[in-house]
Amino acid sequence: MSKFNIAEKLTTPIAIITDRGTVEWRNDAFDATFGADAKDWLKEAARAVGGERGWLQDFFVDPEEHRTIEVEIEGRTFRVEKIMNNDEYGSPAVALWFEDVTQQREMEQAKSDSTSMIVHDLRGPLSGIQGTLEFVLAQEGTKLDSMYADLLQEAQRESERMMSLINELLDFSKIESGNFVVEKEPVRVAGILKRAVRSLQQVASRDEVFLLSAHGRDVPQVIGSVEKLTQAVINLVSNSLKFTPKKGLISVGAQIVRNGDVPESIVITVTDSGAGIKSSELQQIWQKYKQSGTKSLRGGGGTGLGLYIVKQVVEAHGGEVSVASIEGIGTSMVLKLPVKRFGDTGNITAQRMTVS
Repeated sequence: MSKFNIAEKLTTPIAIITDRGTVEWRNDAFDATFGADAKDWLKEAARAVGGERGWLQDFFVDPEEHRTIEVEIEGRTFRVEKIMNNDEYGSPAVALWFEDVTQQREMEQAKSDSTSMIVHDLRGPLSGIQGTLEFVLAQEGTKLDSMYADLLQEAQRESERMMSLINELLDFSKIESGNFVVEKEPVRVAGILKRAVRSLQQVASRDEVFLLSAHGRDVPQVIGSVEKLTQAVINLVSNSLKFTPKKGLISVGAQIVRNGDVPESIVITVTDSGAGIKSSELQQIWQKYKQSGTKSLRGGGGTGLGLYIVKQVVEAHGGEVSVASIEGIGTSMVLKLPVKRFGDTGNITAQRMTVS
């Protein structure tokens, strides 16, 4: 097969594999890496019984799609990429490229573990500081000089900001290490909105921003994690507070998208009357470490991870994010979540997968 002469000489494993897990062609690197044991894990990877599907079947869902996934094979991590389709063998087949990324993932895991340890060490003392500040400011019988009261309130604001940054770093380290687990349980969307708004109502009042929540009575439940979906909405509202001026408005709402009479998805929106975002920056705001060029009205910087974490949470729930904005008018962040059956319970682990 002369057309594979170049592939035969490559040091990266390459093989043409059918949807049944049969290897129709392979280069020397494939044999050297996997040997005769390949037929065993390929049989498992090609499994397609009932609702169970092995990872190999992902490459046959859409023949036109270029797909890359990461899988564990015999204790090592490989990034598997589809090079092309092949129809010469009587059944669907694909040419796959296997790149060993075990060392890279181990280094990422070590980095994530270190970050998590540092974050946990910071949270304890900071929680103590927050509790002390809240206690002092809550004492009704204590008269503080206005200067000291202002300083304490500023310290409280900064401690809240620091705790938010620490939580973002912790979530980010979990996402990057593949340990970001999303529980699957019935979730009341109305409850999520109320919790998010209530947690930031005091901050909004302090900044003289109106924070409102509105939703219909018949908003159905979704399947997912109450904690993580609430945090996603909180992240969006916190982001809006940075850019909404005094006397401005932030509204949090939810509505149903139906397919006939059947609820298909829930759309959660967080809309503000802030400074808006440049059209050239709209798509990059969901990327890690990316921030809009608009200056925060509240001071202080961020990690550039808040909206990235929102995107990861929503996508782990099978949803999608979007944004619309007009400079000088405001911004609307949208989370679209599918309505699923309540029988679909258990856990979802965010997996490394890229589709292009």
